Amino acid sequence: MSGMSSSHAITHSTTMPGMSMSVAHGATNILPNWLAYIWTLVFVAIFVIHLRHVLDTHQQRRLWHSGHVLMAAGMIFMFAPTTIDHFGIPTTFWQLAFANAAGVAVLWIIVQVLSGRAVNLLWAFIATDLAAMVYMWSPNGFVAPITWLLVAYFAIQAGLWATNEFRRLDREHQIPGISRITIGASGTATASATAALPLVCEADLRASMAVMAVGMAYMFAAMQLLLT
Repeated sequence: MSGMSSSHAITHSTTMPGMSMSVAHGATNILPNWLAYIWTLVFVAIFVIHLRHVLDTHQQRRLWHSGHVLMAAGMIFMFAPTTIDHFGIPTTFWQLAFANAAGVAVLWIIVQVLSGRAVNLLWAFIATDLAAMVYMWSPNGFVAPITWLLVAYFAIQAGLWATNEFRRLDREHQIPGISRITIGASGTATASATAALPLVCEADLRASMAVMAVGMAYMFAAMQLLLT
């Protein structure tokens, strides 16, 4: 996938996840080897940072950070040039891994809401992010409007993380649970629902999450331009 280009001159073959594409010879590189190496190292660092968060947290925070670890791992192999990627992991593995992870996130949201517990809004974001990774690892079927929408989505995410707006979303916004109705001794009905647990906590995720979002936006843009 390295050395991707967007022109339609003399072509040579290159490989994207699960597909062989024709790429222009001598055209402007979208992802040259040197940049692919840099992004690979960046996502290795992100993987380590969020793995540390997984080990330092517990319960749903650990599950939430685990989603970022999986995404970072997927991006490592997405960016890694073939010269250093000797594992040969099939695209179907990544698609199934991210589809299952997205399913777990959605199921978590549904169960919590139906149980009368509010859900942190960041769970909806990570479910969307994981679903986007399924699309990224799709061997075919890229649709330009969807891809560019995802580029914009992750670019906005990068800005929200960089400005620490996600911390405000983490603490001030939530998906409300279905309130439980209880009848008191006097016959008075009261509704109750638990508040959502903050996920970001004391950890400063601005740098790692902003860079991850930028990397994902860049990859979607690069892949779409290659297909143009």
